[in-house]
Amino acid sequence: MNPTAYVFPVIMLLAFAGYFVWTMQKRKSALAGFGPAVQSFFERTGFRYAEMAQAPMDAHVARAVQESQNYTPGDRTIHYVRSFHGLPIHFRQTYEHRENAFHVSCHWSAPLSRPPRIPFHIADKSLDSVGKMVKEAFSNSQRVWSAKHPHRVQTGNPQIDSRFMVFGQDPQAVAWLLSQNPGLVSLLCSCVEVDLYVDAASAVFADPLQKNMNQAMGGMVGNMALGFDLAKRMDLSVPVHDRMSEILAHAVRASA
Repeated sequence: MNPTAYVFPVIMLLAFAGYFVWTMQKRKSALAGFGPAVQSFFERTGFRYAEMAQAPMDAHVARAVQESQNYTPGDRTIHYVRSFHGLPIHFRQTYEHRENAFHVSCHWSAPLSRPPRIPFHIADKSLDSVGKMVKEAFSNSQRVWSAKHPHRVQTGNPQIDSRFMVFGQDPQAVAWLLSQNPGLVSLLCSCVEVDLYVDAASAVFADPLQKNMNQAMGGMVGNMALGFDLAKRMDLSVPVHDRMSEILAHAVRASA
């Protein structure tokens, strides 16, 4: 057999080996700087692990670093809490296996001190559309969504009605609420995907596929460019957390 026949496979094996070594070195370098990055994130946002909110900063950083180095199979849940101008904001991100399926969820929430006068639900029309059903029929994933309140609302505001579905217990009250809170509407329109509701117990902004966070990272191309730059990723996530917290604060005030 001609010895040159082995040249290409050997080159490919060496290339793959080199890429693997380079990837491991980049990952190792990124993890080495993760501690300072996550500490800066905690300091800027005020987030702490909810189960140990009163623990010193070093304990939160140590836990985050430990979790970042955990490659063992299993379910994952992150639960942070912060005080946003006195309002508790919870951030939960979960990956888990249930009933032979892989489930992901991500949402920000704020508990209510009392039931709201005007509960409502506003979400992108794309979350309940024919296009969504067709896309899911040709994929192995499903975005589970349902309205939290029974009555569909037409607000009369083209900026809202052209993009969003709105629901409530009292349609007239919900239309009035949105007309009186242009700041909330503006914040929602700045999001790449919206699913915000206020029920009897809390205000919740759901984003299970983290589309708003991915947009902040520059989309697919931006995520590829960021690679293992964990510090930059955490830095870019801060404005998203702030925007979601602001949305929840508006929603709580408006519906009270």
